[in-house]
Amino acid sequence: MTPSDSDLGRRTVLRAVAGLALAGPVAGCNDSADDRTDTASGPATTGRPTATVTPTVTAPPTKTQTPPLSPTPTASRTPTPTVTPTGRETASAFITRLRAGEFEAATDLFADRLASRMPPSRLERYWLGLTAQHGPVESVGSVETDTREGREVLVVPVDCAEATQDLQLATGDEGLLTGLWFPGEYSSPAYVDGSAFSERRVTLEPEGCSLPATLAVLDGDGDADAGTATPTASDDSVPGVVLVHGSGPHDRDETIGPNKPFRDLAQGLASRGVAVLRYEKRTHACDVPRDTWAIDDIIVDDAVHALGVLRDQDEVDPDRTVVAGHSIGATCVPRIAERDGDVAGGAVLAGNARPFTEVYPEQVRHIFEVQGGLSTREERQVEQVEQLMAAVEDGSVADGRQIGPLPGIWWKTLHEYDQVATANRVDAPLFVAHGGRDFQIPVGPALAGWREGLDDDTHRFERYPDCSHLFQPGTSPSLTTEYVFPDNVTHDLVADLSDWVSGL
Repeated sequence: MTPSDSDLGRRTVLRAVAGLALAGPVAGCNDSADDRTDTASGPATTGRPTATVTPTVTAPPTKTQTPPLSPTPTASRTPTPTVTPTGRETASAFITRLRAGEFEAATDLFADRLASRMPPSRLERYWLGLTAQHGPVESVGSVETDTREGREVLVVPVDCAEATQDLQLATGDEGLLTGLWFPGEYSSPAYVDGSAFSERRVTLEPEGCSLPATLAVLDGDGDADAGTATPTASDDSVPGVVLVHGSGPHDRDETIGPNKPFRDLAQGLASRGVAVLRYEKRTHACDVPRDTWAIDDIIVDDAVHALGVLRDQDEVDPDRTVVAGHSIGATCVPRIAERDGDVAGGAVLAGNARPFTEVYPEQVRHIFEVQGGLSTREERQVEQVEQLMAAVEDGSVADGRQIGPLPGIWWKTLHEYDQVATANRVDAPLFVAHGGRDFQIPVGPALAGWREGLDDDTHRFERYPDCSHLFQPGTSPSLTTEYVFPDNVTHDLVADLSDWVSGL
């Protein structure tokens, strides 16, 4: 390998390492370098990811995370390749083996450095993520070339049932692969009508932290052909929604890789005449000591404050404000509604109805099982997770003690909270929505828990069979690596939620 090849390979390895902890920063919350961290994972075995004990409550990024995605290439493609025929042949052979499910054979085409960082099981997990997000592979385009960081790379378009995903490959002098990337970037969904709304920046000032925020509001009459709506109140004020994040240190868009589900929701609802306020989560915007991460302190109180700010906006009808949470934010919706006292309704999007100490071991088991049965070592890891959850339940975990990526106080305060009982004390209807592919908060127990536990019939329940935890359509099995690939929140959820909010 030439020095320049070595540099490219080193960058590839570093990005692969950053991206392959997918069950950690992408699907859970913060990773921690705290020596006192308790996890149920030991050293990796046979290429299995060790981050599988990270709670996959939602899919937040961390401030220091480098997604396993590349930026858009800086130069346009050229049909005239200057790479060696051997490299082109290697790229074609690599894709052929991926399509055949021959992941060990595919990694035989890796140079040593890449092979050490991308074992077959991890490569398989990425490929499963691609097909989960975009559907089965239908065809593969011709190998082309592009420029990446000053070097030529091979580009192979993979045409799936729902979208096309490029794979970028770098080769060394011997024709072996020295780099592998899955480039992708966010794009606005078709249901967003940019002419129907405007956005302005606001700042929330709850105690102890300033939270940058964005308010999306109706601008003009909207476009009926695009599915937008005009205000229905006599004074032209509109209903408003506050979006509340999942468990990790999210930005206002709830960015996960190239995906921005809160931007989809906010702009989709605003296109239909609903004002939406979304904000940076406290743990993203400020330095918050981890032993103070009680759910009230980092989720509930800020959401209540945001509802007050939303009601102060001239365009918003203060009597028609709604709190809409995702994942742990959804679980906290009844608590936010009770503390606020004035919401017209609450939207529970992929919210858990059971104690999370029951859900977390199931998440870990699914992550192991998605590529086959559990090994003896993995069974022990699941047992260790169950023991940690028992410690949460009996209150023996110190506030600052790490369990996975989260401190003990987060686990304890969440466990002490009964979301269904709280919802029954709140005089406001709920919109309970869930994706049928959601393995992070499985749809069956979640919807059953809400349906059976709620006392009255004023609530609305919606299930989106082909959607993941992020309400993005795809195929089974769902797994965290699908968030590496860009998609949007399903239009069906946006339309249903808009209609429900507008009818309050």
